[in-house]
Amino acid sequence: MANYLYNYNTYDDEEILQNYLKNDMVEIYPNKEYFDAKEIFNMIVFLVFASKISADCWSSSLGYPCCTSTNSIYYSDGDGDWGIENNQWCGLPKQINNAVCWSKALGYNCCTTTSEVQYEDQDGPWAGSCDISDSIRGDSLAKAAPFRMGVGLYGTSKTNSPIFSKKMRDIIAYQFNSVTFTNLMKADQMLDKAASQANAKNGNDMPVLKFDSIVDGLEYCKANNIKMRGHTLVWHVQAPEWFFRTGFNDNGDYVDKNKMEKRMESYIKQMFEFVQYYYPGVVDVWDVVNEAVEISEGSFDASTGWNTRTKYDNNNKANPWYATMGPDYVFKAFRFARKYANKDVKLVYNDFNTFMSQKTNAICNLVKKLKAENLIDGVGLQSYLGPSWPNRNDYKNAIQKFSALGVEIQITELTISVEDSNNKFTSQATHYSDVFKIYKDLKKSGVNITSVTVFGLQDHYLFYDNDKTETRLWDRNLKKKQAYNSIMSVLKA
Repeated sequence: MANYLYNYNTYDDEEILQNYLKNDMVEIYPNKEYFDAKEIFNMIVFLVFASKISADCWSSSLGYPCCTSTNSIYYSDGDGDWGIENNQWCGLPKQINNAVCWSKALGYNCCTTTSEVQYEDQDGPWAGSCDISDSIRGDSLAKAAPFRMGVGLYGTSKTNSPIFSKKMRDIIAYQFNSVTFTNLMKADQMLDKAASQANAKNGNDMPVLKFDSIVDGLEYCKANNIKMRGHTLVWHVQAPEWFFRTGFNDNGDYVDKNKMEKRMESYIKQMFEFVQYYYPGVVDVWDVVNEAVEISEGSFDASTGWNTRTKYDNNNKANPWYATMGPDYVFKAFRFARKYANKDVKLVYNDFNTFMSQKTNAICNLVKKLKAENLIDGVGLQSYLGPSWPNRNDYKNAIQKFSALGVEIQITELTISVEDSNNKFTSQATHYSDVFKIYKDLKKSGVNITSVTVFGLQDHYLFYDNDKTETRLWDRNLKKKQAYNSIMSVLKA
């Protein structure tokens, strides 16, 4: 459970750090006079993992506090049971497993054969029994599909990620060969505000990243030979405003173009260095820029030839990337990504409503410009579809038009909503079948569809309060829906 902080800028007073390391690491490195940045990081990780439990608060020796206000187990490993307080890991005292059987007072037995948390409320963590046997044997989407099959990992924090459900992990490992964090890899999760502000005060105006929100998912992918889609590097949403402002302060002025360009490069560089060094080959595709094309009047710059987004949220908010860097921000992002990406990593432009003709044409113009500099490998079509919208021929034609540019086609966030009827799930299954027939037929015709990702695993997602979503392939009890079976029929035909 290492607290990954892979950023050399964190340590502004190098002399203090070097003295600390020489004093504390003398037994391990008796003749070492100087430690470079990579050695510093490796020693920190070594010390965290090599520490032994020597007190009741066993997690303190690993660099984490003991839990003081929760007894809920979110994760267990060889060190012990872990909880979460204030969105940070904490160690649950060893005696917690011998605690009072609190659920008896509510009329429920205590669990004796499972520690898997299926639901948690103000009373405590509850376990449940979902029979997933037919999802972890027999048919597999990943094995049947002629392209990579991915799934979106929902969760807005470490506390509600499917990675912490063993049954969800088992289904994903059997059914899919790719995952995408829907939120946990975005800038608002990756940026460390306090550390960035400390940097700025010490004259280093580059951002500091933290990786605790994604490490568990990366470890899971590495252990199960699953690929992860990097989502997303540059997006105007879920990028905190302070990232674009002087001193990383909420009330600061926007920084100038040159400074923001350096911050962008630093951010992208740190992301690539971390995942490529510690998880080589796991993240082999990135949505470099997300939703930079706009067609709503008053929200785009038409002078670029590809309708560069200037505003969002019904023209109420400025695109901070455009506000600080101008329309070049998209090209700068792809240039930095190409600079730091390993040669086998694919770079993708990702957007929604890509089938609307005006947007299709604008994206094509952008892709042509990026392709002229060898900066792009694929177009990502998010594909939030309704029962009858868009017209499926329009959707198919857009895919063909992008493919004609010589790039990969990747379906990145596929969902199909239900109609308001008594047989809504039967109809939904038909719509999923029709869409996968399009993918399969286009693939056979030579269109280079390389991946399809369904965005989410489970309807009424267990770890969200009052989630009513019904677009996914498994129901709230982790049973395959008709939509799953209809897709499998198409893939096996």
